[in-house]
Amino acid sequence: MNVVDEALNELSIKRIKLQKTFSEYNENRGFSYEEWVNPPAGSFYEGYKKELADIDNAMAPALQYQ
Repeated sequence: MNVVDEALNELSIKRIKLQKTFSEYNENRGFSYEEWVNPPAGSFYEGYKKELADIDNAMAPALQYQ
């Protein structure tokens, strides 16, 4: 397995763990659409969205047009 595959596997594992944390959080506290759409600073949803976006951007970076 090459370095790129290993990095993608690690990112996939992080993403799955993050999704599990999201599910557990919502099972325990209930889903708040209001906080999902406009998360307060420092909230779980804000951190989740940021971390998920970071992982997604690392796995599939934006196209660069010339």
